[in-house]
Amino acid sequence: MTLRTPRYVGFLLNLWLLVGAAGVRADTAPVYTSLDHVEFLVTDLPRSLKFYTGLFGSEVMKNRKTERRYLHLGSGYLAMEQQISARVDHVCFGVRDFNLAGMHSWLKHEELSWQDYPSGRDLRVDDRDGTRVQVAAADGWLLLQQDTASPEALAGKVTPLFHPLVLDEVFITVTNLEVDSLHYARLLGKTGVMSAGSLWFELGSARLRLSQAPVGQVPGLNYFSVLIANTDLGAAAEAVFKAGGIIENILPNGFSFWDPDGLRVEVHVAKLL
Repeated sequence: MTLRTPRYVGFLLNLWLLVGAAGVRADTAPVYTSLDHVEFLVTDLPRSLKFYTGLFGSEVMKNRKTERRYLHLGSGYLAMEQQISARVDHVCFGVRDFNLAGMHSWLKHEELSWQDYPSGRDLRVDDRDGTRVQVAAADGWLLLQQDTASPEALAGKVTPLFHPLVLDEVFITVTNLEVDSLHYARLLGKTGVMSAGSLWFELGSARLRLSQAPVGQVPGLNYFSVLIANTDLGAAAEAVFKAGGIIENILPNGFSFWDPDGLRVEVHVAKLL
């Protein structure tokens, strides 16, 4: 009897050997603890602010130099800026005890290219498809309050639909999963777990889901999700629709929808792998 090795078992074994051969050590790899924030571009900032504060709450700050807004969301936040076309601009991975020089050393060790931001306190790492991941301290909301943004009072009382707890998942598609997943394994200093056709990486309180983009689909940031306190999902989906969202799928632990700009979002009441 001949035993056949599942396709991705060998792939993950090779990935582990590759990362191990690169000399990954627990005392040098950055410790990722969260999805700190997601920043996206919208076509109508007042409309998007109304939509998202109606969903997640009214604790908003405004950038002191631009029209960019920040919406507090559990332990993280959403950043919004108006542009001609809408898209998710980047996601930020939060690192415990973040140190820029130490991150430089890690990325150099892993032979990854990066670009520092002008602030001098964070950086970006693009994958082969141009998808941007920001890497920064895990307490980004507090840093915003110090020297970047100021609280903004919104007109009218807002009673949010959800009680957000944390940004709990981001989904990125790539051109070639077997090749491009190595980039994220090196960046994170760990291997992923294959489940239901996607490769999953733990990020402390959150997860990165990585999949191969379907033929004809542009790879990149596909959706982000928010972990919420238990709620009546049926009533919540109806409320999201009335607020201007379009419901996509009802999930076992939540639902997915498109916002007024067609950006995809999920809400989860519990984590499933």
